[in-house]
Amino acid sequence: MNYEAAVRVLLYLNRTRRLGLRFQASDKPLYGMSDSDWGVRHSTTGFIFLYKSAAICWNSSKQKSVALSSCEAEIMAASEATKDAIYFKTFLEELGYGSSDPVSLGVDNTAARDLAYNPEHHTKTKHIDRRHFFVREAVENLQITVPYVNTLDNLADFFTKVQKPAMFRAMRDIIMNVPPHLSDDDKENTAPGTTGESCLSHNSGTEGQ
Repeated sequence: MNYEAAVRVLLYLNRTRRLGLRFQASDKPLYGMSDSDWGVRHSTTGFIFLYKSAAICWNSSKQKSVALSSCEAEIMAASEATKDAIYFKTFLEELGYGSSDPVSLGVDNTAARDLAYNPEHHTKTKHIDRRHFFVREAVENLQITVPYVNTLDNLADFFTKVQKPAMFRAMRDIIMNVPPHLSDDDKENTAPGTTGESCLSHNSGTEGQ
């Protein structure tokens, strides 16, 4: 099993050896997305930040504490992502490429988004560690905004769970800013019914801005 998995990885790397992160001059500001997978005991935090049309930072890690709801897991993920959002915002400002506008951090959980702006679900979330509400403090300080992003357009989902081939390639191409002609060279043989459909496109990276 492990041998077969290793061979598949090597075959993929060989087939996509021409692919790599591709940055380009653009007016797109720094923006990010966060997500979590609540399907296991310790949820997985995933987030990504893009600048100049390609990823500059990404993360996939197990959460240190057990989340009691998907909302809690999403808040924990968003709070971790907020740390990097503030860091990169400050870093770009020091380089002279910053903006006074808040950094957009898209999430696909409505309850978590609402919680980032106000404590309206206090009775259900008062058990959540205060450090996980760092995202709310950043919103109040106008350092970030937390718009809702459709789950199918949430690039952070790429780092929290296994994707079907079609979705994997669509998200990968946006994250790495892969030119269409290179992406076309990466054609995998997929069984009938596994190609799937995706609403992602090279323009959907603007979701959550």
